[in-house]
Amino acid sequence: MVYKDGEEFTTYCDKSYDRQIYKVFLKDGQAVIYDNYEVMRYHWYQNRAHLSHVEVLDAPKSTAGKGF
Repeated sequence: MVYKDGEEFTTYCDKSYDRQIYKVFLKDGQAVIYDNYEVMRYHWYQNRAHLSHVEVLDAPKSTAGKGF
């Protein structure tokens, strides 16, 4: 995928990227957490001048429906 400013974005896996949580760090030290990869990626490209980096976190495992 290529963006209008010429930057290219590459994915490494065809599986859903929504199995993780994404913590986006702003240059001022604040952080925003996203649980949707596409939303995080959109905000990254819209605001990247103010962002520092993204940390990929494991999503918490749900215990719902696991029985006892």
